Amino acid sequence: MAVIDGRKAAIWNRDNLFVGRGATKHLSAVTATTSGVSSRNDGFRLDPPIYHSPSPSNQGAFENTSPGYPFYRPPPKYRLVVPYSASEEPALKSASHSAEATAQPEVKAKEEPATPVPIIKPSSKIHIVGFDMQAKFIAHGLAAIPNIPPVQILTHHPISMTRWGQEGRTIEILDPKGYPISSRDIPCPELIQNMYRIRLRRSPILDNIIISTAPGAVLQTLSRLRPFIDRRTTLCLVQPGLGLMELLNERVFDVPALRPNYVLCNSDHKLSKHSSFKYSLRHVPGQLLVHAVPRDEDADLDWKTAQALGSQHTQHMISLLSAAGDLNTVRLPWHIFLLQKLPDMIYQSLADTISVILGCRFSEIRNNTYAMALWKKMLSETQRIVIALPEFRDHPGIVEKFAKPSFRRKQRVRLERSGTEYSQWISMIRKGQVPPIDLFNGYFVRRAQEMGINCAQNSLAVYLVKARQAGRYQELQLGLPLGLQPYMQDRDRIGGGQDEHDAEIDDVDLDS
Repeated sequence: MAVIDGRKAAIWNRDNLFVGRGATKHLSAVTATTSGVSSRNDGFRLDPPIYHSPSPSNQGAFENTSPGYPFYRPPPKYRLVVPYSASEEPALKSASHSAEATAQPEVKAKEEPATPVPIIKPSSKIHIVGFDMQAKFIAHGLAAIPNIPPVQILTHHPISMTRWGQEGRTIEILDPKGYPISSRDIPCPELIQNMYRIRLRRSPILDNIIISTAPGAVLQTLSRLRPFIDRRTTLCLVQPGLGLMELLNERVFDVPALRPNYVLCNSDHKLSKHSSFKYSLRHVPGQLLVHAVPRDEDADLDWKTAQALGSQHTQHMISLLSAAGDLNTVRLPWHIFLLQKLPDMIYQSLADTISVILGCRFSEIRNNTYAMALWKKMLSETQRIVIALPEFRDHPGIVEKFAKPSFRRKQRVRLERSGTEYSQWISMIRKGQVPPIDLFNGYFVRRAQEMGINCAQNSLAVYLVKARQAGRYQELQLGLPLGLQPYMQDRDRIGGGQDEHDAEIDDVDLDS
């Protein structure tokens, strides 16, 4: 198709490369620059070329393109030509002639037609970052989808590749009693370190990434994968808490125009280990609740265009998840998603936090008068924060659910049913890892500060948990137990002379 600017003819060929008078000399250079892009978007035809980075380093990479050329929008000096059906041609021609006849010269520039939003065709290749049970279950579910590229798990540890070979190169799912349900082949996990070696012979952009691992590992991993991520990428965050998206935007994706699209997930599938096998899981069916986060306006795209293009990317990711029947994916609006997610978050912000502070079992919290007094104060403060959330202003029924006395009773009953179990956060701290306190109490603190609400209890809890982790990490670095001679009935399971291996705590699967 051709675009005429009154001075010369310019043609965009089938690979979206500019060819015109004076441009032939540069065709081979441009082809080499964009070959990776055009190959991964086979079937997508938008004039002029798509996905040119707005970063200053790419300015002037294409002839006759404006500086800072955005990914999706053409330069303002050319008119965008979009294919249309034969039935639409007469109407479009009539509208075009009418506009040319009635337009005044002095207002032509002000009345330019709105740029149509292109229909994009994202790749169906999915990468999974994480080796926890949710990550392996999602990989198993996606492996059943026909006609999509094999799901690729990314790992930092070569041992994961060794275990993959030892266990038959499959992920096996069993019912709660241990009877096999299904077993599906998966490709060998790929080391993240190798991503840089294959960058030149593969598409540089990762379209769909599912994250299911510890928050500390997420920041480290996505920082390394940053060259392969931009606003064509969709990140699916399968995390038990909230606030990771904001954390990533602050520390990794600090340029709004290059941020990925986000899909937030909450999985209530019950998964547990089966014997000592790494790739075998026992499964109680549940749902994968998802919410597509609307994209904010950035410097390159207006709000409407950014929203429409971001929605295409996130909808494609959700469609892939929905095609895996085992995942039982359900898409929810934001306020309903919060209603489903916050009760578990509130419980963990109480039970796991106090368990770490005291270094004790859940049952010891319930039987300790002073621990329960702390529980009640923290719960009251968290309820005030949740009730005041702006997301619930137009939903009084949801506010009532969190304000009722029955909500407090349900949280207490859940603590009693946990019995003599230990918090997984204790297992993490004993290994020197940082528990996800920022995605639980830290999330409530951030929201409270936005609304100007007192959050002293949750703020103190965050400091105490991080102090326990920092102390344990230093202890491990020194190679000495914190307390060589425990006093009286010291039951603190984090330090205090209890440094020997405890199978009940230390054998918890925290692989990421």
